[in-house]
Amino acid sequence: VRLNEDDMEFDMIGIDAAIANSFRRILIAELPTMAIEKVLIANNTSIIQDEVLAHRLGLVPIRVDPRLFDYLSENDQPNEKNTVVFKLHVQCKRGSPRITVKSDALKWLPNGSELVKETRNATSDSSSKPETYTYFGCSQETIPEFVKNPIIPKYPDIIVAKLGPGQEIELEAHAVKGIGKTHAKWSPVATAWYRMLPEVVLLEDIEDDLAEELKSKCPVNVFDIEDLGKGRRRATVARPRACTLCRECIRGDDWEKRVALRRVKDHFIFTIESTGALPPEVLFTEAVKILEDKCERVITELS
Repeated sequence: VRLNEDDMEFDMIGIDAAIANSFRRILIAELPTMAIEKVLIANNTSIIQDEVLAHRLGLVPIRVDPRLFDYLSENDQPNEKNTVVFKLHVQCKRGSPRITVKSDALKWLPNGSELVKETRNATSDSSSKPETYTYFGCSQETIPEFVKNPIIPKYPDIIVAKLGPGQEIELEAHAVKGIGKTHAKWSPVATAWYRMLPEVVLLEDIEDDLAEELKSKCPVNVFDIEDLGKGRRRATVARPRACTLCRECIRGDDWEKRVALRRVKDHFIFTIESTGALPPEVLFTEAVKILEDKCERVITELS
């Protein structure tokens, strides 16, 4: 019914409500995406506490395909296949007005972490490369998918913090792959929801002044007026899909005898709003694959 870069609306017809709800739950909790998980703060003199700043960064949607990355387990080293590194360094000079730090200040580091780990080994070779918090074997810029599409926040104008004169934030943020079941920041959808198709039925012919009254009662303009000729007019149901079942049309004397509001129990209007990592139609395709895998596992166990 509707499809654009961030959201889509489509119909699911002839299925049970449990199936529609399965897709909704998979979209919210089981589809992977990339989100900032670890924040290494080198300097933060703003009024925002470190943990609040890290939480805000974790909720910034990252425009990157999670299917290109692996999950990072406790035993894995952060590398170019499981970690995306961002740098944020913003300073408000003394004597300058307050500045707003937005998500476009996050700069992708395709070669990995630039923060050097502290080491207690004083005998280490000074000529060797300093040890950082990631172990990239190659630059992520060499990956074909990122040559023309660098990794950036989906929306550049998300407010992260505000700095006063003399305040500074310097940090490094590491994004990893995860699912919404672990934390909401990994949910690839802002929301996924469905509703049954409304069915508006006129139980009798509603004409002339009553037709005008019925049309004016509906706040979402479901009804229209049909001209029958010779000055006669009749109400018709023109846009039943727009009905929100607010019941305004059946309030008042005898209107319940004229109009019936119903729901088609096997026809669902499904809406997906993506946070931006993947288009909504791709998210639904991936949800179908996950549900198929679940069904195959159940069949295998039963057999």
